[in-house]
Amino acid sequence: MVSMIEQLPSHSCAPPPTEIMMHDDKSITPSGDGSPPVLSHIHKPSWMERWQTIKPYFLPMIQAFLIQFITGINDSQLGIMLPSIKAHYGLSQYVVSIIFLCNTCGYMMAAVCNGFLIKYLSQAKTALIGSVSMVLGFLVVLFALPFPVMCVFMVAVGFGVALIQAGSNVVCGEMPHNTLMLSFLHAFYGAGGLVGPLLASAILADGQPWNTSYKVMCGFAGFNTLSILICYRKLRIRSEREADAALAEKQLQNDSNNSDQDSLDSTCPTVVSSTENDIESLDGKMKESNLLSQVISYRICYVGCAFLLFYTGTEVTIGNWGYTFLITARSSDTVAMAHVMSGYWAGICAGRLFLGFVTSRFGEKRMVYVYLSIIVAMLILLWLIPYIGANATALVVTGFALGPIFPTTVSVAHQIMPTKLYATAVGFLSAFASAGTAVFPYATGVLMGSQGVQAMLPFCVATSSCMWLLWLFMPDPRRGNFFRPLLTRLRRQTT
Repeated sequence: MVSMIEQLPSHSCAPPPTEIMMHDDKSITPSGDGSPPVLSHIHKPSWMERWQTIKPYFLPMIQAFLIQFITGINDSQLGIMLPSIKAHYGLSQYVVSIIFLCNTCGYMMAAVCNGFLIKYLSQAKTALIGSVSMVLGFLVVLFALPFPVMCVFMVAVGFGVALIQAGSNVVCGEMPHNTLMLSFLHAFYGAGGLVGPLLASAILADGQPWNTSYKVMCGFAGFNTLSILICYRKLRIRSEREADAALAEKQLQNDSNNSDQDSLDSTCPTVVSSTENDIESLDGKMKESNLLSQVISYRICYVGCAFLLFYTGTEVTIGNWGYTFLITARSSDTVAMAHVMSGYWAGICAGRLFLGFVTSRFGEKRMVYVYLSIIVAMLILLWLIPYIGANATALVVTGFALGPIFPTTVSVAHQIMPTKLYATAVGFLSAFASAGTAVFPYATGVLMGSQGVQAMLPFCVATSSCMWLLWLFMPDPRRGNFFRPLLTRLRRQTT
């Protein structure tokens, strides 16, 4: 299938025009007193003009939304199926948690490979490889083969999920109005998370075996593979366009130099040294080999990786083990508890839809502190108050506050990272974020196996508190500091 993409046209989507306020000369009226003229009319871009700005990105945008929707279903339905998988194979809490550890291996493989795959293939082909990997993984899991075989192919699922999620973040991160687009993108992940528990609980309520859900997931992944062939066929991300332009310019310069050299040789033959070209070639190879090290040298990358590791770990730990906690410690009504978990994912979806503007308006750095404080408070409420109504409300509010944090972090990376490193950086961030969806649920499963299901919530409170501390070290794209006014007042008082 990769060869099919190679045969398709590779011309890029035209870069969007910069959105400006357009003034009409006729709307400028002199004041008559020698002062500057007054603008009597300002033309704002219409919806049609805005559509023309986004139109070249429409198909890749739809594909990115589909990717997040499918991965949201995959992550959320697993939590509902865990008790059934555990019963089917006769496993302990410790052993069934190995599923998450296998996903982690796939995510780490993607973190290492993503940048090189994009550079030597393309973003479109990298996403295609990820989607095919998901199909193969789901195809084996749906046959309910022995548990060790299932775990091996969960590595393929994790590898594929990390690659396609990273690609969707890059696509929307380079679009016009990227902060808004990233919020919509991750809202689709929340929407998939909302559908996953409903789908899984309906399958179980109908008496179907747990692997039926993976038949559905295999169908989704197959459709996703076909849609990538269609929607990404003309995709060229910014770093690829710049590389193409640089290559064309270098080729033009070489042709010009060769023409000049031929003219010179015809009149005065000399020996021409190629040392400069050799140095440029060596320098280019060194830059290619140091691609990952260049990305890691930025604080947004290594602090962001740790932050998103804890963020997605907390988000998916609640999403995967919350159902087990509810049916064990709160109520035995499995269908009702699945609906409660859907409320949590609905909160994530709503937070990503409605809090993106608020975050942009008041500042990313400041608002994430607010969201994390709300999350810690709601988790403590969920931990200490054993009433279903209060628990359901706390889960919805927790999801609502968690919602905007991931797209906000990706948006901050987009504002700070150089263009040539952005795709690799987002791939690295997304792979670590995907690893968090496996490492922390695995650790929670081991902890619950030894201490009981009540250990889940203190663990999530601890991870949320770590997120709060890590956010202190995140760079602020606005060059602001949430604590600067307070520190300034303290300095003035001491002086």
